[in-house]
Amino acid sequence: MAVLTYSARTLWASYIKSRNLYLAIGTGDETWEEIPPSPDYEATGLINEIGRKKIARAFFVNEDENGEIDMPGGRRYSYSDTPTRQLYLHFLFDYGEGLSTSIREIGIFIDTEIKAGLPETQTYFLPEEIENPGTLILIENLETADTFTPNKKGSYGTILTI
Repeated sequence: MAVLTYSARTLWASYIKSRNLYLAIGTGDETWEEIPPSPDYEATGLINEIGRKKIARAFFVNEDENGEIDMPGGRRYSYSDTPTRQLYLHFLFDYGEGLSTSIREIGIFIDTEIKAGLPETQTYFLPEEIENPGTLILIENLETADTFTPNKKGSYGTILTI
């Protein structure tokens, strides 16, 4: 049996970190009950995307019970100065982005292309402002919906382990 070595996984993590990353947010399927279905491995996009946010920062991390990054489930991570096979991806939403919408699905895309002519400082995009969605590399259906309001900034962080 062949395996993808840790050094190869670190190489892939370095590649992903160097690319254009966006977090897509969506409302999901309105027929979902309280517990949404498991994400589809064959998905290429969200069911009902409402917006997309450019990544704020990406760091290599290591699992560390005393680490400063606290993730759901009690896992903790610390920053790494050298490449690892784990990336911490962090997205920051400003006031008014994703306005008054119940978020039930998220996805991380690599190599999204934005339509020409938009301000260079713009970091949140509506679906009609996307030229090419790129490739979906992570998808999650949220059990607890998050609602963005005009008076709330939002953030999303995840660990991507290759």
